[in-house]
Amino acid sequence: MTNRTRLFSCITLVSFLFPMIVSARPISEIVNPSLQTVSRSNFLTWSFETLSIQKTNANCTLPFTRFPRGLKSVLCAALDQGALDAFPSGNGYTLGKTITHGEALQVVTALLNKQENANVSAFKDVKTNAEKQAVMNAIALKWMTPTKSNLFGLSRPLSGSEALTLLSAASTQSTAKTQTITISLPTQGQSTVPKSELLEAVWQLINRDFLRNEKIDSTEAGYKAIEALVDSLKDPYSNFFRPASASDFQSQIKGELSGIGANIEDIDGMITVVSPLPGSPAEKAGIQAKDQILEANGTVLSGLGVEKAVTFIRGEIGTSVTLKIRRNGTEITITIVRNLISIPEIQVKWQGDIAVVQLAQFGETTDKQIRTVFANIAKQNPHGIILDLRNNGGGLLTAADAVVSNFVPKGTVVAKVQGKTETTVEKTQDEATIESGIKMVVLINKGSASASEIVAGALQDHKRATIVGVQSFGKGTVQEVISFRSGEALKLTIAEWLTPLGRKLDNLGVKPDIVVEKEGTRDDQLQRALELLR
Repeated sequence: MTNRTRLFSCITLVSFLFPMIVSARPISEIVNPSLQTVSRSNFLTWSFETLSIQKTNANCTLPFTRFPRGLKSVLCAALDQGALDAFPSGNGYTLGKTITHGEALQVVTALLNKQENANVSAFKDVKTNAEKQAVMNAIALKWMTPTKSNLFGLSRPLSGSEALTLLSAASTQSTAKTQTITISLPTQGQSTVPKSELLEAVWQLINRDFLRNEKIDSTEAGYKAIEALVDSLKDPYSNFFRPASASDFQSQIKGELSGIGANIEDIDGMITVVSPLPGSPAEKAGIQAKDQILEANGTVLSGLGVEKAVTFIRGEIGTSVTLKIRRNGTEITITIVRNLISIPEIQVKWQGDIAVVQLAQFGETTDKQIRTVFANIAKQNPHGIILDLRNNGGGLLTAADAVVSNFVPKGTVVAKVQGKTETTVEKTQDEATIESGIKMVVLINKGSASASEIVAGALQDHKRATIVGVQSFGKGTVQEVISFRSGEALKLTIAEWLTPLGRKLDNLGVKPDIVVEKEGTRDDQLQRALELLR
């Protein structure tokens, strides 16, 4: 059994940050807001699509017999997730019955596996533990508001517009959700695993005849075999992660972790810095994008891969690591004291009447707060806006959408995701907060990657902003992350994204409209942006 998290990852799993992109068909195209009431079957179907949850094999055994056959894959997945527990189980779950607010909240709670805390003691209609958790989530995550101070309104029928509001809010928090799927292993003779019979024979011979039997580590042998299988793809963004690295996922996307504070990738066998995080020990020590980390405390890192390399770079807060760096053909040594990395995603500063908005990453904070930030800026009648995406290694596609939506009309194309068989289009879902007449500049550098490139590329294609700086990193492929119940994870490249005009940026990056290098302590890029807006 596995847990699958469907992601579009901007950057491979880095040592100190896991930026990712999550994509789906616009919710407004899935949910019908005109319905006066919504059936349980409709809400289940909408939930699985809007929250990007994969449907399980439709061959499962359901605890009832009366149900629409075309809905079986959804019901199987809902059963696995415990979402059907929201409904009374009599007579086929009466899936055509109108869903209530309470049932809808319980479905979303089960699918996202959310367990937030909030005070719900005042609500007289919150009785069961399941209702209590669902309402706590609704209040803490702002999914839904209560009817009265002492009555949440769980028994009220859910309308289409209310379903749209609920699922829109929940979808922004669905990036860490998991879904249980079943993988049916083939029987002997039908395996598609290459050389499986030979592998099995070699393993049996080792166990039977190897002289130093005490040295056999079956877990390590299994991991090595899987890693070799994934490595054979020769794709730097497809990786297998052992439990220790896979468990970093949750804390990394929250933006608080320990280490030196740098996004890194394995590029052609070399551990390469994508960008140092703003204010991090790495940035303060002078680490730059494109630096190749050759050694950490004397251990050679080339050829180890990201997962193993970071074990030598990371360490306890207060300890130091000495890195041998190759930069533009020259080798230098830099010692960095590790620390807690708390990433301030959004910083707003004013240069006179020009607002400078710096984004460190496209994480959950940006996703939830950026439109409020720009709405507040709009109230102050700015003469211009500078969006600083330098050394921003990427993040959530929903956050990228939210940023772009402030400057372009609702329904504007942000990016295209091109898979093996189809291309999907990501569009903004909100009205602009900043008037079209207010000029803006986007700052990028070689540490601007993935979601940063989506935003810069979209605003450049739509001629909404002038791009200033140097060519960005060039990361444009899409990954899917599958987490296994035993703690491991597999990240696999499944698609690539393009700008609204169809430009491929992988290995190319965004080319600025005005090239300005940043040298020394003077910020010439920011100064040029200010000159353009004044």
